Amino acid sequence: MSDDPVDQELERMAGSREAAEEVKRTLVTLRDGGAGPELAEMARDVLEGRISFRDVARSSAYAEPLMKAQEALLRWRAQADEEEQARLVAETQKRLYGDQDL
Repeated sequence: MSDDPVDQELERMAGSREAAEEVKRTLVTLRDGGAGPELAEMARDVLEGRISFRDVARSSAYAEPLMKAQEALLRWRAQADEEEQARLVAETQKRLYGDQDL
């Protein structure tokens, strides 16, 4: 485990080093503007240790952009065919768990 408090929190929250690394990659994408300026700010604050995930969940400042992101995901899921969804699930499982049997 890393000595970085943010990495430690991510690993505790995600349950494994691999999942924590994936969460961190996602935060970097958000920080770089992948979902707009509000979520970029939130990701910067999390990655730099200024706010915890627990505090993000309680924050009204991030509620609207997080809800919009969730709505966009749900719209994508409604429009994506089963094959695309299955491919994404398989890809995500491989990134999180490698080749181990699930």
